[in-house]
Amino acid sequence: MAGELLHIRKFFVRRQFPGNIAGTVSIEFAVLVPVFLAILFGIIVFGTQYATRIALTYAAAEGGRAAVAGLDSTERSALAKQAISNALNALDPLVDPDKAVVTVDLAQAGQQEQITISIAYSDNRFATLPFVPSLNDLAPVTVNYYVTDPSG
Repeated sequence: MAGELLHIRKFFVRRQFPGNIAGTVSIEFAVLVPVFLAILFGIIVFGTQYATRIALTYAAAEGGRAAVAGLDSTERSALAKQAISNALNALDPLVDPDKAVVTVDLAQAGQQEQITISIAYSDNRFATLPFVPSLNDLAPVTVNYYVTDPSG
């Protein structure tokens, strides 16, 4: 008799809670999708900012390579700025050339001339999520090149 009551009780419990799990799946979906989307968009935004930093480093390196070919300080500075401008314009969808401040410093260091190229970039297009830092907070991209007169 006790076994029959237990069997009847299990029958009614199962009848009250059917095996349909559609509601459970929708609740799990509602809980996990915001977390998944935050991670996905975070990866996209961080990747875009990282690509921007790489593009700025590339532009500064191109400016330094072009500056080494100049014969005097004025020509080196002009060649560096033109090469940086060309590189930034080529990377225009990723980098806005109008928001880049380019500095070319030429200094004499003994027998060598040191060329320091710095690009400060401020752009908040990609800092739309609250946990993503702005590019304004990062240090400028700086590269140093040394030019030695081969004639001695």
